[in-house]
Amino acid sequence: MHATGLQILGDVRRMQDQYADAEDLLTRAKEIYLKIGHLLGCAWCLHSLGWLKRIQAQYSQEALLARAEEIFEQIGNQQGAAQCLRSMGEIRRMQKQYPEAELLLTQGKEMFGMVGDQLGIARCLQSLGEVRKMQAEYSEADDRFQKAKKIFEKIGKQQGSAQCLYSMADIKRIQDQHLESEQFANQAKQIFEKIGDQLGVAQTLQCLGKLRDNQGQYLEAEDLLSQAKNIFERIGDVLGMNQCLQSLELIPNTPY
Repeated sequence: MHATGLQILGDVRRMQDQYADAEDLLTRAKEIYLKIGHLLGCAWCLHSLGWLKRIQAQYSQEALLARAEEIFEQIGNQQGAAQCLRSMGEIRRMQKQYPEAELLLTQGKEMFGMVGDQLGIARCLQSLGEVRKMQAEYSEADDRFQKAKKIFEKIGKQQGSAQCLYSMADIKRIQDQHLESEQFANQAKQIFEKIGDQLGVAQTLQCLGKLRDNQGQYLEAEDLLSQAKNIFERIGDVLGMNQCLQSLELIPNTPY
């Protein structure tokens, strides 16, 4: 099979969560590209392999993304370089290395801007919002989520818009701005339901349940958190399910 076919098949397997097969196919494609001197193909394979390791929380493989970014820069492919910068920024964010994450994501956003990639800009802004949120810098986080949401809406990316609304709702909940939190969460939930994003639905139900708990509305909180728990369990999200169980245990007079 040609390198391009292996690469395409590898990316398909990656999206299907068949990680071992994906890694094998992408590695074989990369080796063929290297052998024939096709640097662009090699770089995209390295990017996919690095993204694959990120999904598996194998952050030591960031070197793959760094190498891909170097090749993209070498051949003048700013789109690819920007994708690598965003991926490396996401890794740093998950490792709680916030200054490094901020720098990489900002560089990625600027490069996406140079090539006119609005989706890339929006995703970088969304991640930059998460960086600020994780540092309890809520005003800055909210500003970035709002900017990202506007771009997502402009280019018709409903899932991105809903994710930003959910993050904004969670910020308002933390700040005890209950009315705004509920409005954002319900808007996000409606979009997630419309596009069939069960994870998004569960997360917004979880947010609404915590909000009701904060307001002392314990029966409503129990109902919403139970709904969220059931969805998390159905889609195999153990972390989300356990978070809901922990919240349920803290609700007064709730037998969990």
